[in-house]
Amino acid sequence: MDETDKRIAALLQVNGRRGADELAAEIGLSASAVHRRIVRMREEGVIAAEVAVLDPKAFGIGITFIVEIVLEKVRVPEVSAIKKRLKAAPEVQQIYNVTGDVDLMLIVLARDVEHFEEISRNLFSADPLVRRYRTSVVMDRVKTGQTIPVG
Repeated sequence: MDETDKRIAALLQVNGRRGADELAAEIGLSASAVHRRIVRMREEGVIAAEVAVLDPKAFGIGITFIVEIVLEKVRVPEVSAIKKRLKAAPEVQQIYNVTGDVDLMLIVLARDVEHFEEISRNLFSADPLVRRYRTSVVMDRVKTGQTIPVG
């Protein structure tokens, strides 16, 4: 990736709907050259996905929870099994396998506290692989996103 690719990537991650013509005008290349670079970045996996970022409140999702999970045993089969199960849960937005005092950290979305109680019963409380979990309620989503520093 050269500096031009990085500029295109940076612009796209702020607004993925910008067309090649608009990007070309800003970067100083032809639209066809920008289009070729975008196609190549998609093929190489540099552009991993192009998605719409939705407002959770518009779908009745009012609360975000951060969940720290300590597993009973930290062995590859057990960790793989719980990660697979958590990935399948639509309310689990993010999963991080971490070092330190906990094994997994999750970002979980729920309509309300009762909905989260149901989620936690199904995903954590009833799982024999989970030794304990701790939940924090997000009071304010100050910054969220998937943008990376490309410069």
